[in-house]
Amino acid sequence: MKRPTSATDRPLLVYGPWSARYDLGLSHPLTPRRFGPGIELLTAMSPDPPTLLAPEPATDEVLAWVHDPSYIRTVRRRSDSPFGPREAGLGPGDTPAFPGMHDAAAAVAGGSVGAIEAILVGETTHAFHPGGGLHHAMPDRASGFCVYDDPALAIARARRAGLRVLYVDLDVHHGDGVQAMHWDDPGVLTFSIHQSGMTLFPGTGFIDELGEGEAAGTAVNLPMEPGTGEDAWLGAIEHVLPGLAAAFGPDLVVSQHGADAHAWDPLANLRITTTAMGRAARLVDAIAHRWAGGRWLATGGGGYDVYRVVPRTWTLVWLAAMHAEHGMPTPAAWRDRWADEARRYGQVALPEWLEDEPNAGLRVDGAQEAAARAAGQTAGIVRELVVPALVRAAVDLGWWDPLAPPSGGRAVVGRSGEVEIIDRLDVATLERLEVGAGVTAVRDPAAGFALIRGALGNAGGVQVTAAVSGALIVGLVVSAQPESPGARLLLSVGIAPSHRRRGLGAELLGRHVAAADPGTRWEAVVSVAERDPLDPLSRSVRAEIARPLFERSGFHVERARSPVGLADPEALVAHRG
Repeated sequence: MKRPTSATDRPLLVYGPWSARYDLGLSHPLTPRRFGPGIELLTAMSPDPPTLLAPEPATDEVLAWVHDPSYIRTVRRRSDSPFGPREAGLGPGDTPAFPGMHDAAAAVAGGSVGAIEAILVGETTHAFHPGGGLHHAMPDRASGFCVYDDPALAIARARRAGLRVLYVDLDVHHGDGVQAMHWDDPGVLTFSIHQSGMTLFPGTGFIDELGEGEAAGTAVNLPMEPGTGEDAWLGAIEHVLPGLAAAFGPDLVVSQHGADAHAWDPLANLRITTTAMGRAARLVDAIAHRWAGGRWLATGGGGYDVYRVVPRTWTLVWLAAMHAEHGMPTPAAWRDRWADEARRYGQVALPEWLEDEPNAGLRVDGAQEAAARAAGQTAGIVRELVVPALVRAAVDLGWWDPLAPPSGGRAVVGRSGEVEIIDRLDVATLERLEVGAGVTAVRDPAAGFALIRGALGNAGGVQVTAAVSGALIVGLVVSAQPESPGARLLLSVGIAPSHRRRGLGAELLGRHVAAADPGTRWEAVVSVAERDPLDPLSRSVRAEIARPLFERSGFHVERARSPVGLADPEALVAHRG
């Protein structure tokens, strides 16, 4: 891997001689023709000349982090003899074999892995690999134009360094390969928004695909109906992703910015604009800075409107990484340079602006309105399913913003002492204390402190019971008064890892309930949303712990029958009063 000669805080652009060699054929929709207009526009609109990181082929040992060695051998063999029947997903169909395929695909993988290595050693915090994002490749087969899965390999490299990784996939197709390769790893959270698998390849990505074992709750999918427009698509992302990221607490973000969700893309049916794609990229950047120390690898992905859409999408991702202006016209010289070639491929009138006019100039029809309603409903269900109740309430009631800058943190190592129960914690008492790790629904203890302080200081009807050891809060129960009089929603029961399995949770919950007005009605929902990133447990074990915890305090516990319960069969609802 060829790296910059000096360290820099500027983003790295992963691009070089190998980039255009991943070539599936003259008539294939994933064409290396994208690089000419794409890299030229990105470079022309960059406030500074891009610092290049030239990808080179990853070794077989690196590829084997996520791919079966037998599959790698098959790719090598078919690179030398590309013609023949379909084998391991290679051959006639969506991923044809071609001469030199192994090295070309390994170079894509090497580009993303090399970008992670540059981030790990501090050469940069941001990198963008436009030729990456081949998210459909599976451990033992090619799929969906993808031979080796470079985002999954980038994540694997970060995991080998001990980092927790948030993966955000904005391609119109479900990021199935990345999800599959990290399905059972609780240190990787995959988030994919895509056209529903009921109507588009690869036929997966439904809301009940949640991860396996201790990783249940770390696969998150937002399937959109055909015709979904930019407002509903972006609104769904904004509704779910910030709180999800806050709860998970990534150390690094990897994202895939396929341009094929665009309204003009010939292979799919969403109605997204470059405007929305640019805003989504800036949101991913904000999440990386708030929760991951700015560490962010962005990749390209799909996109088959080669001249009008892909170059502008790539440029907007790059400008997000540069923290640069985005509402600008495309250069006239660039439009003139590529107009004739675009015309030969049926893409006329290259856009004069990076960002599209609203709805890409299309009329909003009944189908789009119906798709927008469905998107809102899906986002609401998914948010309830995977974002902790305490985080949802904090955002919805204005207690706390998951993207707000840290408010003077309280780094906690841990303290010992006798445990004291405070039945009704108030702001003045909280200010003399610190919140321990694992006590709130967000991984970062300083953010947990800010959330609780916001709850106590800005919202009526909040009740907090705390267990304190020394000056360290080692347990919290939080409830809030919803609109219904006399009813309370139990938002969180959290115990520091050092004090778990001692009965403290049951004691706190009992004290919390007893401190409320007599006759109060209570409700709590326990789903994969309440997973603990510090001490992850399987869904069944979580349910086995939650049921007696609530029953000891007089709650009636039953399986959830809402849409959340349909997606998470182990989800429980607890009622009292």
